[in-house]
Amino acid sequence: MMELSPNNQIEDRKPILTADGLVQTSNSPFEPPTVSQETQTSNGIGGQSQLTVDQLDIEILPIIYDIVRCVEKDPLENAVKLRESQDCNHKIFELQKRFESAREQIRQLPGIDYNKEEQQQRLELLRNQLKLKQQLIRKFKDTEF
Repeated sequence: MMELSPNNQIEDRKPILTADGLVQTSNSPFEPPTVSQETQTSNGIGGQSQLTVDQLDIEILPIIYDIVRCVEKDPLENAVKLRESQDCNHKIFELQKRFESAREQIRQLPGIDYNKEEQQQRLELLRNQLKLKQQLIRKFKDTEF
């Protein structure tokens, strides 16, 4: 990423994923990290509440069951066949709407926009952060006041 330095010189800065999941564009660990707007919204900092997997509303099995039942029916009268066919088409359309709704909900899940390498990097950072916090807790418990 090309940026202007404070003295108006162009600098090539590589984005770095920090332990808290933000993107740091500074090459020096002593400079405060610059967080992009895209990172803020993808991490939920932008004010939106994050959707969790438990909150997903993906219920497709009942509709699939209704479609199978509808297809299995074989009415003899043409009027009934036409009505059943329209009913099946309506249920298939409902299933398509549910699939689209599921896709939209999945796109809103946090971290879904990371590729495998970024997820592994983030996992490793979180593990390191956990180890550091565990060491701090042990150190705090060992100190006498």
